[in-house]
Amino acid sequence: MNCNRRVLRSLILLAIVQLAQQYCYYMKLLSFSSWDTPTYKLEMKLHERNNSMSSVTTVLEDVPVPQWHLIFIQNPSKRRNGMRSDTVRTIYNSTIKTCDFWKYIRRVNAWNNAAKLIISGGGSNMSLDCPLKRGIYTMNVIQVPPDTSILKFMYQPNAIYTVIGTVYSLNPKNGSRKAMCHYEVNCTIIKHC
Repeated sequence: MNCNRRVLRSLILLAIVQLAQQYCYYMKLLSFSSWDTPTYKLEMKLHERNNSMSSVTTVLEDVPVPQWHLIFIQNPSKRRNGMRSDTVRTIYNSTIKTCDFWKYIRRVNAWNNAAKLIISGGGSNMSLDCPLKRGIYTMNVIQVPPDTSILKFMYQPNAIYTVIGTVYSLNPKNGSRKAMCHYEVNCTIIKHC
């Protein structure tokens, strides 16, 4: 058993070294937090060994029209007198119905591959249907691939990036919405060549 673990660790390290030689930038996940409601449970787990996260979403009541609100911000990296000197920069801010997600994300070329990996890859079964039916949904590999070209342009030494997400239940009759869960993920971009 220990021998198998050592071999697996060696293979993982070899794969990381090969990726590091091929790509100069990668996104390192640092921390996350979340809150949810009794009818929509979100559990997230950070996997430091392969620099990814996974999530399990338990939907206990049908959600008529699920809606995602995503904000991606860059926190300033410069400090003067112990205080951050720059203001927070919003890189992305959008709200979209999950059933329209693929139609929209195809236009945002920089994130299309990452979205495919997160939502469809690695045995994930996340549903983008409207309505979202009761069930348990997983995303097994939540990470930004190192071949995502935008990482090079986003790189700022010591900058912390934050993804703030809220899942809403949109009422199709009157347009009102109710927050189902909220999460924040902090990360940084590392340059290693």
